[in-house]
Amino acid sequence: MHPPFTALAKKQAKSDLIGSVQRALRILELLAFYPVGLNAKQIGLELGLNLSTCYHLLNTLEHEGYIVKDPDTSLFRSSAKVGFTALAQASPAQIVRQLAPHLQKLQELTRETAYLSIWDGREITLSHIIEAPQTIRVKALTIGDTQANHASALGKAILAYLSPAQFEQYFAGRTLPVYTANTITNLATLRVYLAQVREQGYALDCEEFMREVDCICAPIFDAHHEITASMAISLPAMRAVNNRQHLIDQVRHMAADATRTLRILGYIGPASAGEQDR
Repeated sequence: MHPPFTALAKKQAKSDLIGSVQRALRILELLAFYPVGLNAKQIGLELGLNLSTCYHLLNTLEHEGYIVKDPDTSLFRSSAKVGFTALAQASPAQIVRQLAPHLQKLQELTRETAYLSIWDGREITLSHIIEAPQTIRVKALTIGDTQANHASALGKAILAYLSPAQFEQYFAGRTLPVYTANTITNLATLRVYLAQVREQGYALDCEEFMREVDCICAPIFDAHHEITASMAISLPAMRAVNNRQHLIDQVRHMAADATRTLRILGYIGPASAGEQDR
């Protein structure tokens, strides 16, 4: 199925329009529709461009920083520069779009339901879920949730990397409600655990948010190595006992790949771009 905007490329250009600019814009629109990327031949076929013209446009866009050529796949992908030009930062939606393929790989690798949360400088929001068939899904978690970050691995993997000022601001006026007998309910204990998260590079939720459910999560950093997201899986606590370290390694590996993608594409999260007390 073709992106809906490709039909625009087939319209007759007006005499006072610059065709090369139009074609370059169509490439940017097309790549936005394919976050994993496309090669030059695929782009040319989609937009009706001959290969030589397509390469000239791609080389120009790459030189100006609006697209990048992934060194592993050799596919052209949108960079974050379009968002920076308009907003001086990547939006949470842009970041979710770029990280979704990594979350999909995590779900397929572990065969567990996978989750992605985004830090926007003020709030930690559950932003994407990929469910696994015939396995556990934490029904209490839905897209847009901002609660229970002190009790969930998704939240703790981000909280661990906030600056002291960000941490204090985040918890100003918040309570730490009890969800299970294992929930951390005071900031002093939480700080101790978050120091452990930083040391080991991952966060666990061992029946802290929901009984009989464990979550394993790792942080994701932007191009400035500032915390911007977290990636997790959930599974029955009894199943996690015998397979925990292997799953931790898989989650950490995929989160590292996600961090690498943001670095290659030059993505700076809203929290990094905003004025934060450091």
